[in-house]
Amino acid sequence: MRKILKTILLILIFMGAQKILAQNPNNAILYSNQATLFGQQSSSGDPVSVVLPGTAFKSGFGSFVDNPASMALHNESFFEFGLSHRNVEENSRFLGESRIGDKRDMGLNNLGFLYSYPTERGSFVIGAGYSEQKTFNRALEFRGRNETSSITDAFKADGSQYQNIAFNTFATDYGDSFQDWDESILRVGFDRFGDFLGITQQGSITESGVSGEYSLFFATEFQEDLFIGVSAGIISGNYSYDRIFQEDDELNLYDSTIIDSNSDGTGETDVDRIFMDEQLESTFNGFRGRAGLMYKVSEQLNIGASYTLPTVINVDEIYDVTLNNRFDNGEEFEDLIESEFSYDIRHPSVISVGVGVNDISGLSLSFAADYTDYSNTSIDFIDNELIEDELAENDFIEQNFESVWNLRAGASFNFSKDFSLRAGAGYNPSRFVDGIDDRTILSGGAGFTITDNIRLELTAVYTNWEEDSSVYDYVSYDYSPLPDDRPTNRFRSAEANRSVDKWQMMGTLRFRM
Repeated sequence: MRKILKTILLILIFMGAQKILAQNPNNAILYSNQATLFGQQSSSGDPVSVVLPGTAFKSGFGSFVDNPASMALHNESFFEFGLSHRNVEENSRFLGESRIGDKRDMGLNNLGFLYSYPTERGSFVIGAGYSEQKTFNRALEFRGRNETSSITDAFKADGSQYQNIAFNTFATDYGDSFQDWDESILRVGFDRFGDFLGITQQGSITESGVSGEYSLFFATEFQEDLFIGVSAGIISGNYSYDRIFQEDDELNLYDSTIIDSNSDGTGETDVDRIFMDEQLESTFNGFRGRAGLMYKVSEQLNIGASYTLPTVINVDEIYDVTLNNRFDNGEEFEDLIESEFSYDIRHPSVISVGVGVNDISGLSLSFAADYTDYSNTSIDFIDNELIEDELAENDFIEQNFESVWNLRAGASFNFSKDFSLRAGAGYNPSRFVDGIDDRTILSGGAGFTITDNIRLELTAVYTNWEEDSSVYDYVSYDYSPLPDDRPTNRFRSAEANRSVDKWQMMGTLRFRM
């Protein structure tokens, strides 16, 4: 299990310590961040419903995620599959310096069928398939000189997952002769406690992965103009996190003899470079069910609503950290962590409401709003011995995440039965309390009839946002209790400001059956 500094902080709160509100919850490695991320749903799995919400509108195959009842508006059977190309570019600013990182990939984003049963009146459809829900691609590059903190300040906290390997590689040492607290090696050997000469930091944080839903659904016109639908599916996904972090004494300011690298009892060297490679690989799955209603007010106007049940997601993670410390004399010490851990997430329910306007001289409009209370997300570490950590995580989620309404709107114009254009926009507020990472989404696409039985749908989706996220969390000591007592902890984050541009190009072929 990864004992992140946040967890340690909240355990200290339980013990009576004061909470310091300087730690950024927007840190990709935190359990709380991943718990609120893995269960997110969207209709991004096909190029039609990503533009035109299907909560109260006849949209694409993936719109069963918005509202399964709207699938009853399809009166023709079809099979379809689609691919997407995804690209993210991040312009980041860290310690006064700017860097650009990017990541791109390609994959399947939808595959499935819908069968419309012949009926004398009304409609009845069933369908099944895969729809992409969320992509996790991120790319942060950073470099700068830090005069305030070192990543070794993240290693020294009691209970930190890095504590043992940091001590074994001389990245930390005892803070004083009583040997009852650890200190960063870059703060040891000075006349005053906590003195720090600064250090050059560089590295990258990359994230990748995708989640999707394998689902069955049915929908019917239950009564005249009243449609109902349900879907049941399995969420399945993977997530990867890789942080490369290096600190260099480029100015050779740390040139004392405080480190005894050959164990002869006499110090002879100091730190030259500290390198860390931290990797997390998670796979997850869970059952998801939803139900919806849609009412046809008139030939041109629909209203609809759906409810997605809270979802329990099982997560299996493999976590590895390698820490290497090279000294001025060329000697190197290295240690590592290898662990596996499983836990459960309970993702909150989603309520969706929408309005659809159909074919007014070729023009159609669709609007939707989706409500999720992320503060109701919870984590179950399964092992009863971890109950204290579990309570800390869930308290952290409740305090640092909030409810949001995601808003979406789209319009399409049919020039003929063989060609249509569409455009859409969306706004997703930050799920963090006082977060600045509100997201703006713009989309546009077109549909072409290739033959009587084959249609091609193309769409481009652009998402932009800005955020301040944690590069690493660390402990800042208050040394005033010394020498009578140990220093007290203050928890902080070294942050990067990131401007994110995310593109997704989607294409789907639909075959009428």
